[in-house]
Amino acid sequence: MEIFVSIIIIIGILALIATVIKYPKDVGNGVLGFLFWPFERLFGLITIILLPIGLLILYVEGKLGKKFFSKYINKVSGQKVYKTTSRKPLNFPKFKKYIVVNSTHADLTDQIHEANETCQEVDISGMNIWRTENYSVVELPNIGFFGYNLLVQWLTNELKSNEVYGFSSNGRTRFFTQNDPNGDNNMKGLTNTGKAFWLDMYEDLDQKQFLRLNNDIEFDTELTAESLELMVKNAI
Repeated sequence: MEIFVSIIIIIGILALIATVIKYPKDVGNGVLGFLFWPFERLFGLITIILLPIGLLILYVEGKLGKKFFSKYINKVSGQKVYKTTSRKPLNFPKFKKYIVVNSTHADLTDQIHEANETCQEVDISGMNIWRTENYSVVELPNIGFFGYNLLVQWLTNELKSNEVYGFSSNGRTRFFTQNDPNGDNNMKGLTNTGKAFWLDMYEDLDQKQFLRLNNDIEFDTELTAESLELMVKNAI
């Protein structure tokens, strides 16, 4: 009986060694998963506890219009947080909305349709596209403020070798927006009066249609709202 048990143990050890040699990655993942299982359960429990607190913080900050706690969370996550010196309200549905891209490639149209299919906030109904020798202009008459900036952000990320700008005008007020490379989810821009501003894409921009003014924001482009307006007029 002892010999039989010993043989079974030896066979088991040999099988284990063979399994480790043949499937080292799977065995390693299994061992690590077993070791980290208590920590995963603890992390899940902490997440469940903190989620309602996080939602409450966002709700209170939204009602008060000021970030008390999330600005520190954003700093940890790498999100650039600018101060807001004042706000410029917008009635965005009254604006003419364009996106200017220094490309005439067909990928632009493909990416616009992909964004429209992927993001429900993007509305390309009534869209027109004009192309010159050097750049393209996309008109989006029915898109909302959030979807508009989301599409600018989308095209910036997908058309990596190109420059993408949003240009909006209601005749009196004109401004352009671009993706902010210094923030995880920020937009920044300039008005026709030279006022710099930023947008927080974590906010509901369709309900809060205003520009967060801050003239300390820096830009790496020489384009202005006037020059983009001229590009749009020349293309159309």
